[in-house]
Amino acid sequence: MNLKILYEDKDIVVVVKPRGISSQSSNSFEEDMVSLLKKHLGKDGYIGVIHRLDKPVYGIMVYGKNKAATDILSNELRKKSIEKTYEALVDGLPESKEGELRDFIKKFDNNVSKVVEKSTSGAKEAVLNYKVLESYKKDDRYITRLRINLITGRHHQIRLQCAIHGFPLYGDHKYNKRLANVKLDEDKVLSLAAVNLSFKHPKTGMKLNYKINADF
Repeated sequence: MNLKILYEDKDIVVVVKPRGISSQSSNSFEEDMVSLLKKHLGKDGYIGVIHRLDKPVYGIMVYGKNKAATDILSNELRKKSIEKTYEALVDGLPESKEGELRDFIKKFDNNVSKVVEKSTSGAKEAVLNYKVLESYKKDDRYITRLRINLITGRHHQIRLQCAIHGFPLYGDHKYNKRLANVKLDEDKVLSLAAVNLSFKHPKTGMKLNYKINADF
């Protein structure tokens, strides 16, 4: 598989993760981003995972090429200093053209997350901001394109929060209940892409910003 590399130096590599590829090392025999990048760098190459994307999601990721860079960027992620913007195609129309979604989420053993009460053991706050980019009516339903700024990075956060607030993602066979009965052309792939990534270079401190277009 040919990697789409947006930027690379001795400290970091910025790459577009395709759909269907795990963003970190996996226990299966399938290729993952870490193994693909190590092939690119050579057998002695170091690849440090800083953030993750769900397997069916595609978009921009940054990996560290040494431990120092990885540690610095991981700390920036914890401080919420790395800005991540997504675009999604959703089933429905939010009540407001822009807004904030704030919930408490818990991940369960079956690789599913649920919105729970704040007091629930293991619950973590999930926050995102969204803006409607466009919306149109098709048959008896709305199709809406959203821009989403992720404030926290919880398991399946965008997918779950959009679904629970009434506008689930097209192609989301885990959280979009409509797909149990009706599947549309828009449901062939999960319509979620990480389209913008901004962060400070771990060595130079220079602000870097990378963008791609969503493919849906």
